[in-house]
Amino acid sequence: MVNYLEKLFCVEVLEKISRMRRFLLSESDISSYQGNEVIIVFLSALDGIVISLQPVISRLSNDKALGKWEQIAAIRRLSDIFRSVDRLHLSLQFIHGTWVRPETYIFIKNVLEFIPKERKPEKVNVILSNLYTFLETDLSYYIEEILKPSDIRVDLNNASPSIFLPKIERDNPLNWSILVHECGHIDSTDLSSLPELREIFQTDPDTASGEILRNWAEEIYCDLFAAKILGPAYLSSFVTFSLVVAAAGGSELPTETHPPDIVRINIIQEILKQSDLVVHLKEKRIGSDDLATLFFNILEERTKIDERYFNQSLQQAFPQLVLGEFVDIICDEVDKIISLSQNLTIKDFSRIPYLADRLAKGILIGSYQNPEVIECAKKKYLEGKLNRSQLEDGKKAINESRVLLWEIVNAGWVHKVEDLYPKAFDLFFSFKDRSLEGRLLEWGDEIESIDRLLLKSIEASEIHRLMEGGIGRDGVI
Repeated sequence: MVNYLEKLFCVEVLEKISRMRRFLLSESDISSYQGNEVIIVFLSALDGIVISLQPVISRLSNDKALGKWEQIAAIRRLSDIFRSVDRLHLSLQFIHGTWVRPETYIFIKNVLEFIPKERKPEKVNVILSNLYTFLETDLSYYIEEILKPSDIRVDLNNASPSIFLPKIERDNPLNWSILVHECGHIDSTDLSSLPELREIFQTDPDTASGEILRNWAEEIYCDLFAAKILGPAYLSSFVTFSLVVAAAGGSELPTETHPPDIVRINIIQEILKQSDLVVHLKEKRIGSDDLATLFFNILEERTKIDERYFNQSLQQAFPQLVLGEFVDIICDEVDKIISLSQNLTIKDFSRIPYLADRLAKGILIGSYQNPEVIECAKKKYLEGKLNRSQLEDGKKAINESRVLLWEIVNAGWVHKVEDLYPKAFDLFFSFKDRSLEGRLLEWGDEIESIDRLLLKSIEASEIHRLMEGGIGRDGVI
């Protein structure tokens, strides 16, 4: 498919617009507390943003590859348009908020079960945020710091780890994958205790640079923590988030707190390969037939476009820190100290294709039956060849087993790549005789439908756990 990257980028921006519109219109408490005039202002602003997308969509609707300057123009325009969505998201502080979904807490509880008991917090708060970003902080410490300038001294005593979820991602389990990275901050250890890392931190002549390296090490720790818990689903979420948030050249730019996104995805992809955590796709896209490599290639292509056509030279804020040696040590040393109560293996991914197919048919995936085992047992039963052992296996095959949360999000991402993106490409870049507004409403219904299906699957998985007496497959709660 021509212009796959640009079309996917455009679809992701349209999805954010649709999610914000749903947030403004569908919440019962908004109509109770908020005047319609305020909602209309926000909806009108979204309409203006949609109109600004029309030239990009029109060009991508032509089945002809973009020229080299058209590529960078499209990428930069889509980045600018998303920044307007980002700024509008910040203004959601003027809208009375909504509560976090109970499914989100179920999701976080399942993530925490990967952390050994001696390090696991009893509870992690989830807070809906006006900022379109994912953050972690200790809420007690944060509140104490807010009150200090007014000379109000309080001691909230207990730690209160909290993670922040953007409001428009409230209903989107696929992007809750990034929350797992934030849970890694709660679990992370003192990386400066590692001999090789300590040497880098302490011998750097610039103290500020040493602090930056420590920040980078923690971020990479959290990336690997999330990758080991979710597998390819985390890389998929990370890349789509980076794709829409990064400005021109942004994927290569480090900050004092975070290494460049392109460095991070290289590290994540390396760990996934080392662990043989691969979810295959039915057909190749951008030269890849597995989920993680597809999204890795997408962000890498975006970065190459920026490098090739971005006129202003990319100013690396800390060029001396982008060191191969540092990245190699981080991969080796951090990977050694991540200690989880369980690890994913390649065999754990065997059910993903079946689950993705069920999602495509609109079927919940909170539990699972292996159709091949059932068919085999049925055939042997009809032939009268079942012994006692095979009969027991047949009974087990009929009973549906619980589908775990990381399976749900991986299957959801496969379904999005194989079914939802093609539908969106067809909808936005083929039907030129239909209004963009009408197509956006149809796309909004499509993503709301998959959101609901995934949320119900999470709920069904939790009900299945409770019916099993609190212990699920592989001992996961």
